[in-house]
Amino acid sequence: METTFPTTDQRPMDRQEFFRLVGIGVGAILLTRCVSGCSGANTPDPTPNPARKIDFSINLDDKTSENLKAKGGYIIINDVIVAQTKDGRFIAVSANCTHQGTQLVFKPSENQFYCPLHLSRFDTKGNVITGPATQALQQYTVVTNPTSGLLRVSN
Repeated sequence: METTFPTTDQRPMDRQEFFRLVGIGVGAILLTRCVSGCSGANTPDPTPNPARKIDFSINLDDKTSENLKAKGGYIIINDVIVAQTKDGRFIAVSANCTHQGTQLVFKPSENQFYCPLHLSRFDTKGNVITGPATQALQQYTVVTNPTSGLLRVSN
């Protein structure tokens, strides 16, 4: 028994047309995602809570904190992002963007905290460099004890 396929009057889609249609589809999905992410204009921006007590220690010899051993490395713990700057200082700020609460990353090449969702940027003290965020991040004190290998983060 032989399988036969019905003939169509349509010409086959060429490669350029296929990629154009796929590109339009992907672009529409990304645009929808961005618009829906920014549509919460009625929702107030999250505000760092300076009254929240932060006081914890990080052992640099623990596997969970090994990223902090390298300049430019960072970890997020207790809603705090702790990073080692290019010049070897340890810094700590609240881990979520003050625009819509997205978790931040540390960009060591620029010594800045960066929001991957809407591209807000903050300096090493938590001050806004570029928005849409308008509020600074909560900054925390980091005390280093080189003999014990501990960092103490507090406010």
